[in-house]
Amino acid sequence: MKKVITGLLLMLVISLGLSGQASADQASLEASSKISFHDEKLEQAIRQILDKNEDEAITKQEMESLTDLNLAFKGIKSVQGLQYATNLTNLNLYLNEIADIEPLAALKQIRYLDLSYNQIDSIGVLSSLKNLESLTVNGNNLTSIDVVKHFPRLNELGAGANHITDIQVLTTLKDLTWLKLNDNPIANFEPISKLTKIINLDLENNKISDLKLLKPLSKSLMNLHIGGNQITDLNALEGLSLLRSLYAENNQIKVITPLRKLTNLEVLNLNNNLVYDLEPLRSLKKISNLYLANNRIWNIEPISNHRFDTHFDTGAIRYGLDLTGNYLDLRNTTKSYMLLNKLAGDGHPLNQLKAQRLVIGSTTAYVGESAFKLSTAPFIVSQRTYVPVRFVSERLGANVAWNQSKKEVTIVKDGKTIRWVVDKKTANVNGKTVAFDTPLLLKKGTTFVPVRFVSELLESSVEYIPSSKSVLIFEKK
Repeated sequence: MKKVITGLLLMLVISLGLSGQASADQASLEASSKISFHDEKLEQAIRQILDKNEDEAITKQEMESLTDLNLAFKGIKSVQGLQYATNLTNLNLYLNEIADIEPLAALKQIRYLDLSYNQIDSIGVLSSLKNLESLTVNGNNLTSIDVVKHFPRLNELGAGANHITDIQVLTTLKDLTWLKLNDNPIANFEPISKLTKIINLDLENNKISDLKLLKPLSKSLMNLHIGGNQITDLNALEGLSLLRSLYAENNQIKVITPLRKLTNLEVLNLNNNLVYDLEPLRSLKKISNLYLANNRIWNIEPISNHRFDTHFDTGAIRYGLDLTGNYLDLRNTTKSYMLLNKLAGDGHPLNQLKAQRLVIGSTTAYVGESAFKLSTAPFIVSQRTYVPVRFVSERLGANVAWNQSKKEVTIVKDGKTIRWVVDKKTANVNGKTVAFDTPLLLKKGTTFVPVRFVSELLESSVEYIPSSKSVLIFEKK
């Protein structure tokens, strides 16, 4: 019996020893798998996602369980600790305060990465992320995106608002479909012409003047942003028949004739340009959002049969047609007023200026939609268009006097005094001689000036529409 009891005691001691050792081993294992973060806000965000209390450790195994992390707007400064989330495929770190992204180099499974609006100087450490399909790094301090040559699967790249000058590396990204390069001091955009699968392209706020580089993209490009550049000519867009949206605001565009065959256009933004003739839009019946604020639009009849997407959104009206800041006659009895109401567009009458319209060979002239009778019609001599000086000048706010004995007309406006004698090719402007290639003419008792006089000395914009032989004169904004 004594031997039995001794044996039992020995077994109990061994069992207790083994149990203690197991507990110690478990404690050691847990300690070794506990994750340490350098950033409290990152740790708090991870705890919330994992539903962990403050006194509970976050382990490597738990980090490895994460596949999708949205950490936008968290105020995170350090991403130390995220290197253990080795199974992440989606990571959003938009708008934080991150400068060092080295821990992210361990995330070999990641496909979608957003690092926009942080404080990152270089993304070179990401070269090992071979599975990246979407990379967004807008609003950082990058000078190079050469690392993207290591991402064979990349089809989306956002690198706007950085300090990038060279984009030659883009020629290696044959499958790129989405590209954002706005607000960069890029000198040469030619590599973009090689991206023949591109669907969405943003080149806003650069220094682009020539759009020829876009011609090779005619079989893919559907959405194009070229606002805030130095564009005057849209001819290169003529073949981009797949375009659904075109944002070309804040340029110097006058003529939109090249758009007349882009029948798939649904959104067109031409705010803050010099557009005056909407006739090319007549056939573009799919346009539901048309933005033409601050141009020189005087006639909206060409879009009279369109339907625009004006609706209420969270209590505020969203106009599908914007015509504020133009030259429309919106008195409540005019055709323009009634048509704008029919189209449910925005174009407050107080924001409209006056436009004159004179027709070659016609004695009827217009200011807005009000008709006036001229004693003599405008005409063309030696390929120069002549308009009656008194009618035009007075409606631009000038005072006009005629000296019969000297055959001299005097125009006074805004502190400027202009004297011009009939048949002379020079005018006197505040005592200084200004030369013209054509003279002041007198016809049937009416003095006529070349339209160049109106644009240069009366500082008003002048355009000519050949189809209707109309001279348009826009008062200065």
